[in-house]
Amino acid sequence: MADLLASDARFAPISGSGTVRGLLHAPESAPSAGLILTHGRSGNLLNPIPRRIATAAADAGLAALRMNFRYTDEKGVASRDLAREEDDLRGALRFMVNRFTEIPIFIAGQSMGARVCARASADPLAQGIIALGYPLHPKFRPDVRNPPEWPMVVKPILFVQGDHDPFCDLARLQEDLSRLPVPHDLVVIRDAGHSFEPKGPKRDTLSEVWDAVRRWIEERIPAP
Repeated sequence: MADLLASDARFAPISGSGTVRGLLHAPESAPSAGLILTHGRSGNLLNPIPRRIATAAADAGLAALRMNFRYTDEKGVASRDLAREEDDLRGALRFMVNRFTEIPIFIAGQSMGARVCARASADPLAQGIIALGYPLHPKFRPDVRNPPEWPMVVKPILFVQGDHDPFCDLARLQEDLSRLPVPHDLVVIRDAGHSFEPKGPKRDTLSEVWDAVRRWIEERIPAP
């Protein structure tokens, strides 16, 4: 049902070469903000996280675009340095700004998509970053140094992490956040894994993720 309520969106990456595909969820009234959602390395725009968050965002009065990185539709792999994916995301920012003028646009990413958002944070069109399950280190390897895009974060950022995420040791994340020179917030989803799958009794963890995202965005939307 969520896909039936979304419209097809196609736009160029910022380089102008190629086509990026997405699904746009627009609220019934004028949106208060925009949200772009990107997927993880092996995922796509149909995955539960971008799908649920985009649907909830539109219900809350935001314009939400969930997008595929080009390699997904090309049946390829992500670029080694994620530069091509950053190109796609920055194209999405321009698509949203041209479609919805005078509202703040936030960029959100699941797993690898969060790394791409970090790379793109210097784009003047991005108002803030939302990292959903940020892969801070390889699986069960918190000793490995930060990803190269970590110093690129120059905008306010929200981290939403499961406390059983093998790709993000929370103690390591909190230590690194203490050195991050931009406004940042961390929301921990208890008993949840990398994709916020519940570790224990079944529950709707993605509603908890959305609640954290919604509150953070609302705090940054200018008063009417």
